[in-house]
Amino acid sequence: MLSAKKLCRQDVAVVSHGHRDHWATNLVEKDVVLVPRETRVPMKLAPIRNIVSVDYSEKTGSIQFVKLGRERLSALLEERISTPHAFWWLARSKQTRVLFVGDVNVEDVPVARAFVAEMSKRDLPLSAAILPSFGGVSGHNSELPRQLASSIERLSYDLQDVHGMVLGALPHPVDAKWATYNAVPTDHCQEQDKE
Repeated sequence: MLSAKKLCRQDVAVVSHGHRDHWATNLVEKDVVLVPRETRVPMKLAPIRNIVSVDYSEKTGSIQFVKLGRERLSALLEERISTPHAFWWLARSKQTRVLFVGDVNVEDVPVARAFVAEMSKRDLPLSAAILPSFGGVSGHNSELPRQLASSIERLSYDLQDVHGMVLGALPHPVDAKWATYNAVPTDHCQEQDKE
């Protein structure tokens, strides 16, 4: 949950890939859970009725959620992209476009930078991005945690300084100093709502 103003009334969750740590325990409470068609839903969540398998995009309320994977990014950037290892989502409503990146490897960072630049070049600038904040984790593909954290931090400053974007951070597992908004676990938000 981000402390930023909500863009829609519905409580929507997007899943980036099949790794167990990306399937929140509270998905049953969401109005809609968008999952890439290529991603296998864990057996214990299969009975949940609010899961929508997405091929290309899905409209929820006034927001269009577009799934971004290797093929779509390769076509958009006009070069063969072998990353990202997780699906990204582009949420758009009127003139607002938000890039959601739930997980990255170091080699995904230049692709994210190129995607944002290409969208600006096409006069479809992004308003915001939600990125994972790494630090003290074992890393992906045996990457050094500091290398991944510093790559994301450099990307965040580029997005803010060059493109004027607002940034949200997903604590993976730490809060980000570079973010305008840091997400907090949903159970923490529920405790705050009770106070």
